[in-house]
Amino acid sequence: MSEEEGRERAVTAEGDAESMNDGRALVQTPARSGDVITPTRAVLTLSKSMFNAGCFSLPYAWKLGGLWVSFVMSFVIAGLNWYGNHILVRASQHLAKKSDRSALDYGHFAKKVCDYSDIRFLRNNSKAVMYFVNVTILFYQLGMCSVAILFISDNLVNLVGDHLGGTRHQQMIMMATVSLFFILLTNMFTEMRIVSFFALVSSVFFVIGAAVIMQFTIQQPNQWDKLPASTNFSGTITMIGMSMYAFEGQTMILPIENKLDNPAAFLAPFGVLSTTMMICTAFMTALGFFGYTGFGDAIAPTITTNVPKEGLYSTVNVFLMLQSLLGNSIAMYVVYDMFFNGFRRKFGARFPNVPKWLSDKGFRVFWVLVTYLMAVLIPRLEIMIPLVGVTSGTLCALIFPPFFEMITFWTDWKVLLTHRQRMTKIFINCVVMAIGFFAIIAGVYTNISAIINSFSQPEP
Repeated sequence: MSEEEGRERAVTAEGDAESMNDGRALVQTPARSGDVITPTRAVLTLSKSMFNAGCFSLPYAWKLGGLWVSFVMSFVIAGLNWYGNHILVRASQHLAKKSDRSALDYGHFAKKVCDYSDIRFLRNNSKAVMYFVNVTILFYQLGMCSVAILFISDNLVNLVGDHLGGTRHQQMIMMATVSLFFILLTNMFTEMRIVSFFALVSSVFFVIGAAVIMQFTIQQPNQWDKLPASTNFSGTITMIGMSMYAFEGQTMILPIENKLDNPAAFLAPFGVLSTTMMICTAFMTALGFFGYTGFGDAIAPTITTNVPKEGLYSTVNVFLMLQSLLGNSIAMYVVYDMFFNGFRRKFGARFPNVPKWLSDKGFRVFWVLVTYLMAVLIPRLEIMIPLVGVTSGTLCALIFPPFFEMITFWTDWKVLLTHRQRMTKIFINCVVMAIGFFAIIAGVYTNISAIINSFSQPEP
């Protein structure tokens, strides 16, 4: 491709060279109609996808990482997540416009990145890249949903376990089975408008429960001056994994952006993404700090089990279990959104006589049962959360977005940016990816060691 052709292609694709030059341009995408949501509903839905079971393990994560190391890392992790989400949406909107699509999910976005790339290897293997991204997101979502089941069953055992027989593991399986029925019910709905309504109701339960927990936590004697500022490498890596998991809305970014009635509102200076990230960062940092300094070394893997089992506090556990039940359908929506159309097409061709509603519901039941089995096989929150967060969560937040942004805008940057601006963008993205790869390698090693040690310990 000649330099003149490259310039013409870049200017046509981006449409506004001056805006692209400052690195903050928002791709102008026309308004959508149909099954769409408003920016306010989008903030609530995205916030709910991040405010989930993983948040209540943050005080325990701070114990593993040390008070001040965890405090600093909370803002670093939040900043990295915001950056990854921002450039992901910019690249997705750019390619959606370029391919005459109204929106792209994560997998098809990855495929379009490769299809429009100047690198022949990527063009020839675009489907393989899409499958890899889809499998990563599938593992992440299933991990989140299994953690939600663990969270519900753990709190049920905490409330009524004294009246049940058997070991704690047996009690967890019993409570997970009870919660399975209700989770199946909430996963039978398909439209984003209904799912976002579940998110709204779930957020009400979450806010009430979190407020009461924070009120009880702040009343505890503060131990900040007695707690270690840092711990060790293994503990810090585990803390990073759990904190990455707490921002578990990475995979909901594109599904929510795809359903936003005004796509430009997503990346606006005070738009959906920035508002959501500020709210989540403030809450998660406060919960981690006050939770750890309030309970110190006595902090449990989930802070909800540190509150009393009587009066108002017992009802708080119920509220938080209800928010996890309703929030489960939000995480599973990503799985259905990405895989159901392909499944229905292939299943319908092979079994044309099976009613569509039956294949639809069967598809949903299957994946919910998979999350149930994951929860039963590894029934420990402190193991599941960092493992899921440091692997799939890091890939989705710190590896895929900068890599895909560089491939998407490579030609445009050559034409529209100065050499220094282009090298700066490449350097920042490479640093973010290097941090991500380091976190994955160290985190997998640390978490596998923790899993091996946990199974070697006697059952309580």
